[in-house]
Amino acid sequence: MTSRRASPIALALLTIVLTACGAVEGVIGPRVSADTVALVRQYLRADDQDAERLLPKLTARSAKELEAALRRVLDDPPSHHAPTGMLPDQPIRVGDADFRYALYVPPSYTPAKIYPLIICLHGAGFGGDAYLDRWQPRLQEAYILACPTIEGGAWWTKDAEALVLAVLAEVSRSYRIETDRVFLSGMSNGGTGTFLIGLNHADRFAALIPMASALPRALYPLLENARFTRFYIIHGSRDQVMPVRYSRELISYLEEHGFQAEYREHDKEHPMAGGHFFPKEELPALVEWLAVRHRTPPPRQVTIVRDRDHLDRLYWVRIDDTRDTASFWASEHDPEESRRLEGGAFARLTAVIDGQTITVTTDRVTR
Repeated sequence: MTSRRASPIALALLTIVLTACGAVEGVIGPRVSADTVALVRQYLRADDQDAERLLPKLTARSAKELEAALRRVLDDPPSHHAPTGMLPDQPIRVGDADFRYALYVPPSYTPAKIYPLIICLHGAGFGGDAYLDRWQPRLQEAYILACPTIEGGAWWTKDAEALVLAVLAEVSRSYRIETDRVFLSGMSNGGTGTFLIGLNHADRFAALIPMASALPRALYPLLENARFTRFYIIHGSRDQVMPVRYSRELISYLEEHGFQAEYREHDKEHPMAGGHFFPKEELPALVEWLAVRHRTPPPRQVTIVRDRDHLDRLYWVRIDDTRDTASFWASEHDPEESRRLEGGAFARLTAVIDGQTITVTTDRVTR
């Protein structure tokens, strides 16, 4: 996961580099070039593809310089002057496109402390600024909040997924985020986005919290990616926009298959939204639940399920190439892809660590 502090994977890779370069024990002097410090910092923030690109540049440096640079990066907290309070309309560039997100950082923020992060996805008719205004008074100063904006609440798109991951990376670079306590939540369309984005990147989140939303039955196979991620699902029994049967069917499936899921169903109605809303009466139970939730350590057995749009790492495994798999993003406009998705054309990989042996079984995986 992209983070201001080094992830275990990044540290392990950098340790291998240091070992390969012949690093020795001992006190490393303070002399290190600014370029090497910048390179190490960039490497620790990189995704898999960028990390592989940067690796040759790292190995060209001496082991002593790399270790000194690593120490400098890990000992250097984010800026003491990072802004706090309500920060609406923050710009962020993702690929070739410009987006916005709203941010709340407790005024008492200090880099000496780590903070949990909640990423909140708005529904149709809202934006990140409005959604932040709703969330922040409810959570007070316990969390850093980030609320990205996507046009029309279209959280099922490629741009939306990239935006959420970019906001997570950006906030983690600027503030001390407790990476084992990052939560993804959303209402209505945002709740559906919580499923779609969260299930494809489940190892980044401590929990997924969809509200008044739905996960299409054809995408249930992706739930296996979140076997070690907790769910907290909220739905109104009188919801006429997103019928409650979607959440009831889903929670039955999760319970039957041994997932860690909490389900809250309320019967309240809002003057404007009817049963399609998150009532304030549900907040105390959610806050109490969040307070003790942490990301599960990487498991020794993991199963990942992928369409062909998401061939990236989950936990400690990655599918590089597949055969005859469907495309989720193409299925929105291509009836044939939609039929293949409905037919379960996913790639699947299960890997098990048993002592010094790793056993891998696959379906539709070619590399």
